[in-house]
Amino acid sequence: MQKQARQDIIKTILNSYAVETQGQLVDLLADAGVQVTQATVSRDIKEMQLVKVPIEHGRYSYGLPPAQQVSPSEKLRRTLSGVYASIDVLDNFVNLQLVPGSGPAVATLIAAQSDGRVFAMIPADASILIICRGKEAAEELADSLQDMVG
Repeated sequence: MQKQARQDIIKTILNSYAVETQGQLVDLLADAGVQVTQATVSRDIKEMQLVKVPIEHGRYSYGLPPAQQVSPSEKLRRTLSGVYASIDVLDNFVNLQLVPGSGPAVATLIAAQSDGRVFAMIPADASILIICRGKEAAEELADSLQDMVG
């Protein structure tokens, strides 16, 4: 996996979990299908300029520096560009194929869009079945997702 795609997944993880240690980040990346060493995570943390931010009970978790926080749609665009494989539409269904391990993270980013065209999603390891509110909504959603990856 390319470094940028891995770092996009790290950003997604940090937006979904309170990651307190590098070891925890290694484990969450493994859960997402990305096998890395603690040394690689340490280099990514330094390169991404991650900071420790306070959370509950005097504990701290990794977070993006304020200047690097991006909108949910930009997060989705960046993540999709690194994990997208293909997209297909049938009636009111959109089937989004992704690289293994990225389905749940991308589904979370799509859900964050609060897109009224989406009725429900069924994420799997390497795909997401998106159920839309109609055939036209499915086609529009597929086009917008396709536009994000170019």
